[in-house]
Amino acid sequence: MIDENVCGMDFNQFVLEMEAFHGARAPGIAVGALMLDTALATVGESPDLAIVVETYNCLPDAAQVLTSCTIGNGRLKVYDWGKFALSAYNRASMEGLRTWVIPETVAKWPLINAWFNPAGRSSGPPDFADLAEVFFKARPELIGIREVRIRPPEMAATSKKTGICRNCGESYYLKCGDLCSACQGMAYYTTP
Repeated sequence: MIDENVCGMDFNQFVLEMEAFHGARAPGIAVGALMLDTALATVGESPDLAIVVETYNCLPDAAQVLTSCTIGNGRLKVYDWGKFALSAYNRASMEGLRTWVIPETVAKWPLINAWFNPAGRSSGPPDFADLAEVFFKARPELIGIREVRIRPPEMAATSKKTGICRNCGESYYLKCGDLCSACQGMAYYTTP
């Protein structure tokens, strides 16, 4: 396989952990690992590390496998913008690095293009191992980088005030209003 490290982890070990966490070998997580590795080379892993990803596809899992940032601890934020991009930053300084997949480069690499633009494929998806090797080769021109400053208060850590919904009796965030979101008609479930 590949004799490289990503975010301080042997890539082959990462693939095993990715598979266990994500449920499959996902090319998006592999390229996400390279994007994170690029960002963390500048930002560094620390208790102040936080990450923002701009898609729900694969990138959140790469961050959770390779860093201490998770959705649960609030240090990983996900925006469903459909952009294969992420920012890693220091919560104390709010400064960091944004990385993304450069579309013009995708078109230059047939195997990456076949994965990234599935509508143009004439056959099934590319083999994961072949694609991972190409990601490493294309990395210098595939991943865009830009220094960024994260805008507070959007990403600032805030305490969440909770209360008890007077309708259902469950705890909820008071910022939702007088009733919890479910009791306001936004429930994602129904009861028999």
